[in-house]
Amino acid sequence: MTPVEILGYIASAVVAVSLTQASVLRLRLLNLAGAVLFTVYGVLLAQPPLIGVNILIIGINLYYLWQMFNQKTYFRLLEVDRNSSYLRQFFEFHQKDMAKFFPQFEYHADRAKMVYLILRDMLPVGVFITEQDAAGRAVVRLDYVIAGYRDLKAGQFLYQELDQRLPAQGVTTLYSVPGSEHHSNYLKRMGFIPQGEGERIKLYAREMGNP
Repeated sequence: MTPVEILGYIASAVVAVSLTQASVLRLRLLNLAGAVLFTVYGVLLAQPPLIGVNILIIGINLYYLWQMFNQKTYFRLLEVDRNSSYLRQFFEFHQKDMAKFFPQFEYHADRAKMVYLILRDMLPVGVFITEQDAAGRAVVRLDYVIAGYRDLKAGQFLYQELDQRLPAQGVTTLYSVPGSEHHSNYLKRMGFIPQGEGERIKLYAREMGNP
């Protein structure tokens, strides 16, 4: 197999993987990368039609990426009743996807202290729930955003809001359960620090009011 053929297979794989992405942002970025690789592939094979169509695809992806990064997005944090029927239906509908990130999560309305819906352009795209543990700490039990909206914008908005709200309520440190490995990486990006090492990590902690 020649290096040019290998490049063609890699380009095909990148485009195929892009179509499996739930996040529109990741889809566009991977599809852009695949189109760039196919353009190089076309140049090496001296195939103008292949070059032309992929230059067009590059332009389309760049246009939509520019729109995504420059679009003004409206966020709001909406406190909801712990016994909200909508909340129950939200959990039921997204149960399988939520289990990928929070396999141990079970909702107990009587334990919940803070229950927020994260609204993005007035669409409910996420849920944030805390409980108070036996030591009196505020612990995040659920910080979930639905597929298609996991570009970190909701998380960044959420913790900026909580940095303003929680210290006034006497919460200076927020803790979180790790969840899946993917969610643990998200927590680190949101400013949480693991408490312990390796498999001993049971909680992550974030100082509030210091964005």
